[in-house]
Amino acid sequence: MRKRRNMTLAAGLVTAALVAWACERSETPAAPDVGAPSFDGMDHGCPVKKFTGGGRIDPRGEKVTFGFNVHVNENCQPIKGQLQVVYHPLQTKWHSTSITSFTSYASPEGGECGEWRGNVRAKHGNGDWHDHNFAVQACDNGEPGRGSDTFWFVSEGEYDTGRTVLTGGNIQAH
Repeated sequence: MRKRRNMTLAAGLVTAALVAWACERSETPAAPDVGAPSFDGMDHGCPVKKFTGGGRIDPRGEKVTFGFNVHVNENCQPIKGQLQVVYHPLQTKWHSTSITSFTSYASPEGGECGEWRGNVRAKHGNGDWHDHNFAVQACDNGEPGRGSDTFWFVSEGEYDTGRTVLTGGNIQAH
């Protein structure tokens, strides 16, 4: 009985240490400046047909979590996808209602970037939902995503995270 209690205690301590380590908040690494999402209408090619990802960024030391998936056809036109972004300090949520354009290209770090835009519903705290345009740039710069992948979200007239390195999660170009 005593041996089982010691094993349970040891397992509990290991679990607590792992949870504390996983939740430890590190400084946000600096991302290279490559300019704002362009959405310039130019054909940048479309070597990647799907982007998926989720995680956390800490722009200006503020917690932002996100998740997305974007699927495009052979002409680089979005056929389906979703985006969810949560700005935790003000409990603001954005959820996509449409994705209207997409492009992908090589990232400066040697990975793949995807840029897309469309429309989102936004809700501040317990307020009503309202509509905005949005733009996203997500770059898959290797594994693990934390510390190398970048995410940039802009809600027109409301919020701009800037290009920020992930402090948790992963972005995957397929």
